[in-house]
Amino acid sequence: MTDQDPDQPESLTHDEEEALRVMRELCEASGLQMNAELRARHAPYLDVELTGPDAPATFGRHGQPLDALQYLANLIIARRVAGEVRVILDAGGYRARRADTLTRLAREYAAEVKARQEECELDPLPAHERRIIHNALLDDPDVRTYSEGDDPDRRVIIAPR
Repeated sequence: MTDQDPDQPESLTHDEEEALRVMRELCEASGLQMNAELRARHAPYLDVELTGPDAPATFGRHGQPLDALQYLANLIIARRVAGEVRVILDAGGYRARRADTLTRLAREYAAEVKARQEECELDPLPAHERRIIHNALLDDPDVRTYSEGDDPDRRVIIAPR
């Protein structure tokens, strides 16, 4: 799907507008000096950037506070809207940097797996980060990836083919 111009509020559905309202309410209720701004739209997802002086506080260790806020926001949104709308939160480009790091790590681990011909088990990751690992190695003919375990301890296994 194509991205919609976030500066055109009339292009947003009622449910999408409600999702943005939830994000703005959460920012206000947090007591932190930050705002929620729509960056992109690819239904059913809204990419929302947290901006302001306190936005970096949401990074935490491996983005855990950002993930927690995103989880909470999506729970509230699911209760308030009839349709399917989900937000993906970012702050200061953290998600893009994290994706780059995970992609680099996936390739490094894949090289080790190829050299040793033994599986490698990664630390537990949230679903969206496991997906980055899987996608990074999708076209590698020498390794395969799969996930094992139950959330929150679900982890990616990189194995030789």
